[in-house]
Amino acid sequence: MTYDEFMDKIEELNEDTDAVDIYCSEDFQCDQTGGFPTMLCVNWDKGKAWLQLNDFLITDGIDVSDSQQRCVNFGIRDCNDVEDFNNILKSLGEDAERTAYLPDDYDADEGQGMKL
Repeated sequence: MTYDEFMDKIEELNEDTDAVDIYCSEDFQCDQTGGFPTMLCVNWDKGKAWLQLNDFLITDGIDVSDSQQRCVNFGIRDCNDVEDFNNILKSLGEDAERTAYLPDDYDADEGQGMKL
C-alpha cells in the first residue's frame, strides 16, 4: 500500500468522527519510523490507532518518504482503551513509552490531551 492510499484509509476511518474523539500523543522517536518524530494517533470511537509523522517538522527539501512508508507498514492497529494504547507505545520503544504514556485514569470521553 502506498502512503497516499494509507492516508485515504485514515481519512475514511475518521470521516464520521468528531475531531475531539481523535487523540494524538506527544511526538517521540522510534525505530519504526526511522527516528523521525512521530505520534501515535487513536480514534477512540472506532478503536483504531496509527502512526503519523509530526508534520510540523517536515520542511522543503527533507525526504520523509521512507518514514511515511514505515507508518504504512505499521498499519492501523486495534486500540480500544488506554491499556491497548500504552501496549502499542511499549512495542515502539522506550522513548515512545516514556514520552506518550497515558495514565490509567485517562478518560478519552473527556477529551484530555492533544487533538489531531
